[in-house]
Amino acid sequence: MKIVVICGAGASSTFVATRMRRAAKTIGFNATFSASPLASFAEQVGSADAVLAGAHLGDALSVVHAQAREHGVPVAVLPGDIARDREGTQALEIALDLVARIQTGSTPRKEHTMATRTVTIASSHGLHARPAKLFSEAAKNSGATVTIAKGDGKAVNAASILGVISLGANTGDVVTLTVEGDNAEGVLDELATMLETDQDA
Repeated sequence: MKIVVICGAGASSTFVATRMRRAAKTIGFNATFSASPLASFAEQVGSADAVLAGAHLGDALSVVHAQAREHGVPVAVLPGDIARDREGTQALEIALDLVARIQTGSTPRKEHTMATRTVTIASSHGLHARPAKLFSEAAKNSGATVTIAKGDGKAVNAASILGVISLGANTGDVVTLTVEGDNAEGVLDELATMLETDQDA
């Protein structure tokens, strides 16, 4: 069993893979944990049985999912705060769940899906600093890949406060939310509700 952990440059994935390796040893789980930077992921995904991707990859997560799908390799997105998992147990638990789904072919408790919805901005001053910060933190903590676009404009990573602010979305503007990951509909409901609530009230 080969599990590839991927991040942007490779440094953080190395830490995660090393901690998972130690955690796996303590419970007798036999697997190879390999760290991969985004630049070389295409070369490694073909030999992987499962992939764990860092939430901070943002827009690049869609590329990771696409490349993994080509090889029939399942992907799980690690939580945004995975660096705090000093013992590697949280990341290993996610990996074990993914492995169990591979081996049994069972449907996961939270189905990995994609969901999209248009939402009208309710905050009286639009997505400025405070509402943008609350929204981007919620998107980041969801563990899913979330993008937001204003009108026909380019979608940006919803977990990036600068990206969200750069949309220049004002009250009454319509934006499109796209969520990909576990429990996509549930995450979408939560984020849409945030945008439809006046955070300036």
